[in-house]
Order: sequence, then C-alpha cells, then structure tokens
Amino acid sequence: MATIIENKILKSDFLKLNEDDVLFITNPGRMGDEDGSTFVVKQGSGLVTYRIDGWMYHNRDIKEDEYISLDDASKQFPKWRDAWEHGNQENYKGKYKYLYMGYGNGLSIDTSIYEEFEPYLKKLVNEYLKNKNVEEKETLKYAAILNVWKKALEEMINDNKI
Repeated sequence: MATIIENKILKSDFLKLNEDDVLFITNPGRMGDEDGSTFVVKQGSGLVTYRIDGWMYHNRDIKEDEYISLDDASKQFPKWRDAWEHGNQENYKGKYKYLYMGYGNGLSIDTSIYEEFEPYLKKLVNEYLKNKNVEEKETLKYAAILNVWKKALEEMINDNKI
C-alpha cells in the first residue's frame, strides 16, 4: 500500500524540473496550508512528491541559495501560477484543473489525469462530509478537499499499481 511521503528538494534540483511532469500542485492560503506547496511529479514510471516550506514562516537556518521562494516556484511553474490566478473562471483552459480548497488554498491537477482522479476525490470528500449537517457541509466543502486529496491520490496509486 503506497503512502505519500513528502520529500524535500534542493533548489538546484527544483530548477531542473519540467512543469510538464507536474501532475498535482497546491498553492498556499491564509489558513490550512499557508506555508508552502506540495507537488507531485512524474519520474520514470512512478511519482515523487515534494514539499517546499517557509513561505510564511521562513526558517532562517535554510541557506539563502537553497531557499525556494514563492516567486521561484511561480517562475518554474508558470502554468500553475496561471491556474491559481485564473482557474476558477468558468471558461479557463490550461494545463491544470483548479480546485479551490478554502481560505485561499488551491489544488491544481493536470487535466490529463483529472477524470481518473476525480472519483477518488469525490468519494473521500463525501465520506468526510457524511455526518455533517447542511450548514457544516456548506462551510467545509472546500476544506474537505484540502484534508483528503493526498489520501485520494494514494488510493488512485494503489488501484493503478503506480
């Protein structure tokens, strides 16, 4: 059973990544995940998950030449930044399907795998909201995505033997 492990990445390696290989990437918000980004990249026949931290609460122990800023990430992944800024527009057509996760947080999913991923996500969002009243469901519908998207990815990976 696969478990998502968020790997750290050196800036020099980050700058070598090709955005075409990025399948999932999150953007920070005001609450929930305000400190960085998680992204999943195709590597060979598998997937690798990386985590960049320190955007809100920068760890001063990180050497400046190894610190990956939000600006660095936006330059390296311009299609992600475009989805973040415009993905909630009804007619948006880009590399990613953008899902709002509440309080400014977002999840961008490569459109080539969105249809495969969506049933896993919907199932877990529904389970997350199952015992909530109508008002709670409305309040938590976006936060549910924030809380279950990694588990949905794990389930998809396990079903597909990636």
